[in-house]
Amino acid sequence: MCKPFREYLNLVREYTREIITFVGIGLMCFVYTDFRRLAEEQSATTAHTVEVLRSMDIRLQNLEHSAHITPNTLGHENRHH
Repeated sequence: MCKPFREYLNLVREYTREIITFVGIGLMCFVYTDFRRLAEEQSATTAHTVEVLRSMDIRLQNLEHSAHITPNTLGHENRHH
């Protein structure tokens, strides 16, 4: 039992750099994939926010336009002129 374990430890000691390199590459791929997914989600959220703000801007413009051209406003302006 101890002999295979000792051989395993010797193998790990001998190939420590290679093991660390492959583990590092694996972690780098995981972090990259996770960050890419996060960036895609933030991009979708930002696009949705832009669309909501754009529709709110259009509604505000329509409200301001309708508030300036109501019959009461036109009648009030005509009295002063």
